[in-house]
This record gives sequence, structure tokens and C-alpha cells, in this order.
Amino acid sequence: MINLLQMLQQQRSPFYEELSIYEDGRKMLERSLREKGGMEYYLISKKFIKQWKYYVDYDEEMDEYEKDTRQKPDKINSDLINHEKLFKYFPEGHIYNSSIRYLENEWDYEIVLKEVYEYFKANYQSIEPQIRVGFYNDNLKRKQIFPNLARFTLIYWSPIDNKLNTVIAQVDYNSEIKAWTNLLRDTFQELFKPKKINNVRIWCPRHKTFKQDLLIQQIIKTKQVDGDILDDNMMIFQMQSQRNNCLILDLEMNDWQFTKFKKTVEYDNELLLEIALQGCGQLVCEFPQCKLNNGFLELGFGVEDIKGICQVLIENEEVKWELMCSKSKILDKNLIPFQQRDNKIDIVQYLLKISNSLELFGFSFVENFNKNQGIYQIDQENPEINSPLIQLTDSLLKQQKENTLQIIKNLFSKKVVDIEPLTNLYQLRALYLILQFRGCLNVILEEKSQIILTIIRRLNQQHLNQLSKWLTKLDKSELIQLQQIIKYLIEDQIKIQQNAPIRPLLEIDDISRIKGLFELYSLIYKSNLRNRRIKASDFIINSIQHFYKVDADREEFTQFQFFNQKILRNYSFTFCQYAWSMPIEFKSKLLYIECKVKQYDQRRRTYGLLPQYVSLTIERDNIIESAIKQLQQTQVSLKNPLKVQFVNEQGVDEGGPKREFFRLIMEKLVTPDYGMFIPKNNDTVFWFNPQSFEMPIYYSLIGKLLGLSLYNSVLLDVRFPTVLFKKLQREKIKEEDLKELDMETYTGFQFLREQTDPKIVESLCLTFNATYKVWGENYYEDLKPNGFQINVTIENREEYISLYIDWYLNKLVQKQFDLLKDGFKTVVDGDGIKLFSGEELQQLIIGLPTFDMRDLELSTKYDGYDINSEYIKYFWNCIHSLNVEMQKRFLFFCTGSDRIPVGGLKSMKFVIQKHGEDTEQLPSAHTCFNVLLLPQYKNKETLKEKLKISLENAEGFGLM
Repeated sequence: MINLLQMLQQQRSPFYEELSIYEDGRKMLERSLREKGGMEYYLISKKFIKQWKYYVDYDEEMDEYEKDTRQKPDKINSDLINHEKLFKYFPEGHIYNSSIRYLENEWDYEIVLKEVYEYFKANYQSIEPQIRVGFYNDNLKRKQIFPNLARFTLIYWSPIDNKLNTVIAQVDYNSEIKAWTNLLRDTFQELFKPKKINNVRIWCPRHKTFKQDLLIQQIIKTKQVDGDILDDNMMIFQMQSQRNNCLILDLEMNDWQFTKFKKTVEYDNELLLEIALQGCGQLVCEFPQCKLNNGFLELGFGVEDIKGICQVLIENEEVKWELMCSKSKILDKNLIPFQQRDNKIDIVQYLLKISNSLELFGFSFVENFNKNQGIYQIDQENPEINSPLIQLTDSLLKQQKENTLQIIKNLFSKKVVDIEPLTNLYQLRALYLILQFRGCLNVILEEKSQIILTIIRRLNQQHLNQLSKWLTKLDKSELIQLQQIIKYLIEDQIKIQQNAPIRPLLEIDDISRIKGLFELYSLIYKSNLRNRRIKASDFIINSIQHFYKVDADREEFTQFQFFNQKILRNYSFTFCQYAWSMPIEFKSKLLYIECKVKQYDQRRRTYGLLPQYVSLTIERDNIIESAIKQLQQTQVSLKNPLKVQFVNEQGVDEGGPKREFFRLIMEKLVTPDYGMFIPKNNDTVFWFNPQSFEMPIYYSLIGKLLGLSLYNSVLLDVRFPTVLFKKLQREKIKEEDLKELDMETYTGFQFLREQTDPKIVESLCLTFNATYKVWGENYYEDLKPNGFQINVTIENREEYISLYIDWYLNKLVQKQFDLLKDGFKTVVDGDGIKLFSGEELQQLIIGLPTFDMRDLELSTKYDGYDINSEYIKYFWNCIHSLNVEMQKRFLFFCTGSDRIPVGGLKSMKFVIQKHGEDTEQLPSAHTCFNVLLLPQYKNKETLKEKLKISLENAEGFGLM
């Protein structure tokens, strides 16, 4: 921005003053956060800031017509306004007298100083009243502002009409009680003139779940408050109250209006007995002693018995008063769960009726409902969906769009407006049911007010896990259908944003929509991890890499950085939160950018004194020791590009020597003769040798080499199993990971699990003891204390299998793996590497397992040849006719490596250059530049013969 300001100053831009005021204000704001005390901070719509920056920022490369057509920003607080007055009694002009909406998160706005706000207001449109204000409080010991609102219903006794009144009040979630009471004192002093209000205090009712009508009845009846006065030093968030809970306001004039209610056993017993005998009238209640839950009457207890039980519970202080329910309006008794309705009643009309109760809707569409006795208890493992009934209803709802949307509004709109989460499994099941109507899911999710997406965005982690668990019960076709619908909606939103007139995700609603869709998509993905029915690759959304029209990778990386560093003033959205949906090629670009940024930061910290390369001078006959010595002693960050020079050999490293270095050193380190790794699974992969006597530094060296190869885009010819890379990425190891490493042990576990006869299991003579063999010698270890004395039975076989897998893949090789991991982390760190799964990391380091030479043909460029010539066509026919081994020889011959990069051969830059005519020379290559030097022989037979000779004499190729 400094360079931009200087440029605008030189151009005498009319926007220079605006940018200066904004930047100076931002610096003052950041400085003020380090100071004690408070300051007024105004909130400005992030949409306005984005538009304003685009409007005033002159880009040197921007065409004149683009500068002329830029739109002036919209109203300053257009995204923060709401028509609901939360507290109409604040003094006129007071900073809290505003009507903005509840801010769902800190990404909706930017915080500026008053001077900046006033300047914007003078030059651009503004909506009154003013934007909200927050105060920095040193007691939080955090350099951050919390302008989000909490909302309460205040009950107070008016000294004017001598009646109890209520009002909805808003307050910063992180304000002190003292600051709030001071504000309330000023507010009510203004309201109740000429009455003198000396002070204000706030009571929190003991029965926190009581509604205002019941609390008012209590106060009128007793003239006292059954609760406690809030400590002035307490913070609002410490109250742990749901929004719109009731508080009691106490005004001090000549004296305080209320005194503390002196609890008596008789009073508490009266309250408890009433709810135990009559209940609250709700379908679901969390209070254990409510009639709905206690079961006293079903057990045959009389009224006197129940009264005695209540007395004992109160005396023993076993009543959770904070959960105590209160009577509510009883639902129409004629309304019953959907599956029990009279079949003559219209299905959609009945759905409209029961949609007024989330819990009742959550009872509906239950399979085998009539078999359940008493209150339907939700199964956390199985949602028990009546699929035929869902399908029938879905077919009807598809024809009635308006009624479908009305059902959604009836169910969830109050939750959205009141910013309330789903509170129980019955409500969560109602959400799960909505997602089953896949025929009209597009209509439900595209609904303008985003009701369902808002509910999903606000789910807590426990409910997200529960939904994911229920989704595992969908069969493959059902899950695929759901996944494809959400994927299509995401792709459609991406397309819409790509065509945005200014830039993507300018509107808060657009950000909210795409985030909600991704949260739902994430639920499906995580459910699939629990019970795989869809390939992981099917979740990838390729259009993500084209989301931004220009420099998509840099734009995405910038947003990723803002997100990780919590620079929310510049943050909108990053796909990296859902890295499993991103193409690996795009993620690898982000990793490359992060590496370059770290290299730049390193040079800046050292004032550019250190070289920009990690330079190694390698002795071929002493390759390991020379590499270790130099990698240990170098002061250059290993994130810098690598240059390799072999002793007594000419040439500058343009890629060839580097690739050869990695091939030679890994070949030596991983060979069984070196003893660090041993072949497993019929010599298809190499795994750590638990009895290795090599120095620890050698394992650390391998880790560094893996990291260096990743940052230098060199694919390694090393047969490590996927599980090693999963461990590097801290993924949970599963039984399936044993397959690639030890198929014999894996199938043995399957055989053990399949046995139903206890005698067969006993005949295997297994104990909680494990054995392994290294170079013909057996070693034994207990899986648990005295494991060799504990026999494996049908009852404990799952424990045995679990302990064995953990021992085999983790504990047995812990020392060796930790050394390798530490070496890897010295090179590769940061947030970029976290975007990749273990399997993807394996692809980045050792390449893809399969390839198609036609991809290479399509991406090839020609120098001296015509792509359509018969000679070139015959050349490719020769290549395609080769077997896999010879095709790998061809790749190695041309590029110095037979590994297949991420993105496949189509992503390689490959050139075929004409190298003489009618010559006896063999084909040759510049492996550093991926250039094949191909002579034009006099006939096709000579071409085929010369090519065959070259490939048969190529050395060093590796096979998977």
C-alpha cells in the first residue's frame, strides 16, 4: 500500500487523501489495541471496503476503459443493517442506539476509527443510524475487539406506572457487566426523568430457563428475586446463557427495588411438585424431574409419594435448577408424528401443520415407529428412516415449491432469526430429514434467505459429528445422489462468482452461501470416510482452480494466509478450509508459492547476505557422508532451491545433476544391504528395519531428502508404502493400511475375524504377543503387560487386532520414523503442507503409479518438425507400442527420471528437437530441459532401430 500511495501522490490522484486517511487510521487502530482503556471503533461493511479499494486503487496495468467503468461503492453499512430495534430506550444519539443485525462472525465487517468513518460518510452514502461501536478492554488481555452482540430480555419495575415491563437489550458479548450497567443507568435516567436513578444492578434468575411470564409471576407474588446479583467484574460471555434469556434489572433510587428471595424447602417443593405432576407440555425436555421424564406415575407412585421424593431431592441438593422447565403452550393434541397420521389426510397439508414443531417433525418418518414403547428415543447410531414414506412425500413436494419452502420456514426460521442453535437430537433429526428430500433439495438449498445453509453453518461440532454418523446409513446410490446435488450447487455458485462484475465474493450473502454449501459437502465427505462408498477423487471440484480470473493460485494463497493469520479485515473465503475438494495440481501451486514466500522472508531477515541456493558439492564415491556434512553445516534455509555439483565434473545444474543426486543417494540409503529398511510384501515395498544399527542421522537425512525433493520438484524412485506418508501427515492409521505393507498379516486378521467357532480361535494358539523377523532372526514383544500369558479368544480378538496394528505400524518403528519425520519437518513446514492427504503427499514425492503416453504426445512441442508429419506420427506409434518397462526407459532417457509428476504426463514440458538428417547418430537428450534430440533418419526402419538401441542402453531406470 505504501508504494501505491507514493504512486498516487506522484500522479496527484484525487484518491490519495482517502487512502492516506484510511492507512493512517488503520495504523492508529492497531496501535490503540496495544494501549489500555477504551476507544470508539466503528464497523464498516466489508463489502463497502472491497468496493472502495477497487474504486480508488489505480492499477498500472488497468486499461483506461476499466478505470472509467469502475463502480462507486454502495452504502457504507449496507451489509450490517437490520430493521429490528433491539433497544428503543437508549438516549437519542447514543452509540448503542442502532438497529444493525447480529454479526454472525468477524468476517462481515472491518473496524475503523471514528475519523475514518466520518470521512467515508462525508464522501459516500450512509444508512442511519450509525454503525455499532466496540470497546477494547484490557481485562481480556487480547489485542482484539469483539463487536458481536449478545441479546437478553430485561425485566424491570417502572417507577412511572409502577408495573413490571420487559425490553430486549443488546450488549457486546465480551463487555464487562459494570460497563453495561453504567450504560443502562444512563438509558433509564433519560427514560424516567425526573426520577433520580443512582445506580443499576442485574439479577440472574436461579431458574435460567424460565420464560419471562413465569418470572414476572414469581416477582409479583414474592416481591423478591429468586437469583443472584451479577458480579460487576464478570464478562457477558461468562454467563453461559442462551440468547434472549431473561435477566432482572434492579434500579436504585432511594433504595433498591428488589431483595434476594430467601429460599424455603416448601417453595422449592411447590415448584418441583407442580412440574413433576403436570409437566411442561413440551415434546422434549431436559429437566430430569419433569413429568415427561421422571416416570413416577408409570411406576405407580401417588401424589404424596412424589411429594416426598421431591423433598428428598431438594434436601440432598440433587435438583439441577438451571435446567428446570416451565409450562409452555401445549401443541394441538390431534397432531401426531407423520407416520401415524390418518392416511386420508393430505400429506403436504399435514406436513405444514407439524412443521410448526421441530421436535414433532423430528419424531416423524421413523421406521417401525409403532414398535417403540413410550416416548420415541433417538438412536444415535441409526436415524431409522422410513425410506418408502420419504420417497412418497418427496415426489409430492417436488410439485409444490411454495409449500416446500413454507415447511422450511416453519421449521427453522425462528432459529435463524434468534441466532439459536439446534438444542437436541430431535431437532437435529428434523434437519437430517429435510436432507432426505433430494428431489426438492435444490429448491430447499437455493432458497433466498438461506435458512437451511445458515442452520448448517451454526451447528456445533457434536451435532456435525452426529449428522455425519447418520449419513453413513445411506446406501451407496443415496449418498452419491446427495453428493452430486451438493457438488452441482457448489459448481454453480463458483460459476456465478466467476462472472461477478467486480470480483468474486463481494457480498456477505454470497460468502455465507458458498460456506454453507461447503459445510454440507464436508458432512458428506466425512461420512464417506467412516463408510467408504464414493471415491475420494469424486469429491474434487476442478473449477476451484479457475475461481479467480487472474492469478488464481496467488489470490487463493493470499486468502489462505489471511485465514491462517486471522487477518479478518482482508479475509473473505478460502477453499483451503476444504482441501480435500481441491485438485492436487492446484494445491501443489499453493505449496510452491508458500515456499517462495518463505525463501523471500529468509533473505529479507538476513538482508540478502546469504546465497539464494542450497549448494552441494558431492563426491560420487562418498555421496552419503558428503551430503550429510554439507546439509548440517549450511546456513542457508533448506527451503531454498537446491543446486548440485559433482566433484571433478563439468556443467551447471539445470536439473539433471540434481535428479541424478537424488536417484543415487536414495538408491544407496534404501537398499536392503544398508540395513535401514527391509523389503516387505514380496519385495514390493520397503519398511523401517526395527533392528537397524545405523546412526540416527541417516534416517534424518532421508527425511530431509524427502523434503528437498518436494520443494525442488524432483520425483524419487523409492518404494515407500502409503502408510509412511499418512504418518507424516498425522493421519489416523487403519487396518486397511496394513494391506500394502503385509498382506499375509492382513488376511490373517480377516480369517481370525470371520471365525464363529471359539474352538477354532483357540486352536490358533494366539496370545497378546507379537513376533517379527529380520534377516532370518525372530524377535518377540508383548502387546500388553504379560501378553504372552493372555490367550486370544472370540471375545478379545478385536482388542488383539487393534493392539497388533498399532504395534506393527507405530510402536515397533517409532524411533526410526520419528527421526525421519524430524528431518522432513526441518525442510517442510507451514500451512501449505497441511492441505495434502498422505496419499497426495506420496504422489508429490514419488509420482503417480500409472501413466498414459498419449498425454505426453498431446503436450509435446516441436522444434524443426511438423506435428502432423508422417515421421512424427510413426515415432509416436513406436513409443505407444512399447511395453510399460520400455516406456519408462524412454521417460528416463529423455528427462532423467521415469517418475510421473502430479497432473500426469500432460503437465510436463517436453520438446522434440530436430538433430540432423540422414545421420548415423543415435537419439540423445538434454535431460535438464526435457528435450529429445531426434535425428531425421532416411527411413522409418532406421528410426525404430536407433530408438531401440538408445533405450536398451539407458541406465538407472526404476520400476514401481
